[in-house]
Amino acid sequence: MSTSERFSAFHAEPLFSELPKPAQTPVTVVAPMMAMPPTLTPKQILVHHSADEWEEFIYEWVSALKEAEYVDVVRMGGSNDRGADIAAFLTQRKTDGPWHCFQCKHYDKAIGAATAYPEILKIHSAVAEQQYRVLPERYAFVAPKVGASFIQLLAKPSTLRSGFFEWAEKNAAKLAQEYRQGPLERALDLARQSDFSRFEAGNLDKILMQHATTPHHVRRFGSPLPDRPARLPAPAEHAPEEARYIQQLLDVYYEKWGCPPSSPDAAHAHPKAGRNLQRQREAFYRAEQLRIFARDSVPPGTFESLQNAVYSGVAEVEEDDFDTGYDRLKAVLAAARTMQLGSNVLLQVVDPDDRKGICHQLANDDRLTWVQEAL
Repeated sequence: MSTSERFSAFHAEPLFSELPKPAQTPVTVVAPMMAMPPTLTPKQILVHHSADEWEEFIYEWVSALKEAEYVDVVRMGGSNDRGADIAAFLTQRKTDGPWHCFQCKHYDKAIGAATAYPEILKIHSAVAEQQYRVLPERYAFVAPKVGASFIQLLAKPSTLRSGFFEWAEKNAAKLAQEYRQGPLERALDLARQSDFSRFEAGNLDKILMQHATTPHHVRRFGSPLPDRPARLPAPAEHAPEEARYIQQLLDVYYEKWGCPPSSPDAAHAHPKAGRNLQRQREAFYRAEQLRIFARDSVPPGTFESLQNAVYSGVAEVEEDDFDTGYDRLKAVLAAARTMQLGSNVLLQVVDPDDRKGICHQLANDDRLTWVQEAL
């Protein structure tokens, strides 16, 4: 596959993978990132972003793009960004090898050639002065508003090049003062050899479509969660990851019905223990499916926040005195089904079995214990 075919982030269907992600707080409330009426569209919300928030939004988007096969994405913005707000690397050589540059612009008015030309000079200057070894293979201007005439100009690289040099000649004295004559000439010499087809503008509609499939979309725009995948049954075979919570249930069945605590098969064969164990496993796997859904739909930590809310609500129930572990298990599961869990965004899709399953996840981590030794 050619380099140009790989670099289709703006023009191909989005694919996503677990690349480095922005540092985000978990979504624990069902609310947009900003205090705005819920009728505002994502485009309207982005208009009200600050320049830093806009750059963070673009970083979230670029970090999640798999189509371009980036090995890393870094924010390089600031007063000394050398012409690159966000750099996406296609190899471990970073800017010494093939890379993409995303220049973030957030203005009240649509950006145009007057905004682009200084940035085009800046990136050529950075390479001419060896601040970067090579020019980015793609350089994208990303802004909430892009002028139609600028989009048309970008579609004609030769015209873009001519316009750039006309601008540089018209502003020669000012640019020589800003860059000094030697560095300016080196930058312009490099630009004369440069392929101006590398310059493009991001399509905000496509960016939003791709961003909507990332875990950051809900936090930023307060949008509803996607539908959860169809429910899957618990596998017939017990997985090693289930060992601890199942052992806790076997201890319950031994105390309640005398089922051998070392034999899951014996518990499954028991008319009451078998049905109970099957229900608990179904609930556990339902919560595991929720964990995976949360990983793909909301920022890191959101599911763990829900788990901690369940634990906080049932911990004192678990600590109460009960005649049997079976009684404790039933009381904790009943409390989990009915308790208030605040306003975690995942509550949009949580069902009663998720709550029960989270209790078994907590038992799997020994945060809850059903059969407790008398002190």
